[in-house]
Amino acid sequence: MTICIIFLLFGAIWILFAGILLPSVVRDPVLYASIFAWKDWVFLVIATLLIYVLIRHYTGTLSASEELYRTLVENAGSIILAMDREGNITFFNRHAEEFFGFPRREILGKNAIGTIVPATESSGRDLDTLMHELLTSPGQYLKNRNENVTSTGRRVWITWTNQAICDETGFPVGVVSVGTDISG
Repeated sequence: MTICIIFLLFGAIWILFAGILLPSVVRDPVLYASIFAWKDWVFLVIATLLIYVLIRHYTGTLSASEELYRTLVENAGSIILAMDREGNITFFNRHAEEFFGFPRREILGKNAIGTIVPATESSGRDLDTLMHELLTSPGQYLKNRNENVTSTGRRVWITWTNQAICDETGFPVGVVSVGTDISG
């Protein structure tokens, strides 16, 4: 929005200069014709530079926000992970690595079932079905608690808060989950 307002103001000032001020300041018809011939090229160059400066400014602001987000997510004291609709892990924060004992390069792209989620809980509950339901209807599992497993095979209980990741049409394409160990 700011870029549009600045560009609009610049354009209005340019039109005022070229249409009103230039004819009243320059009385020589030859000089006026020469300036008039170049004014559109000058406008194009100045407008391009203005857009470039504004884009650089906003890109820098975005990069700073992205860096803050990355720092917060990576250093959070919670397990944060994301999965696609098939249950493959697409994001695994530093705390998740430390807690589960799986390096990121080893876990990314692997299915949660068989790595950090056993197919069946110790109680006998079918986690394969639970995961399928979570991934196809994430709104039904905004919060859930289930048994998980670390890389050493230790069973742990985690409370999860889940949020659907949607594409531009609103269709769920995955889930981001934030977990807290409640094993005690």
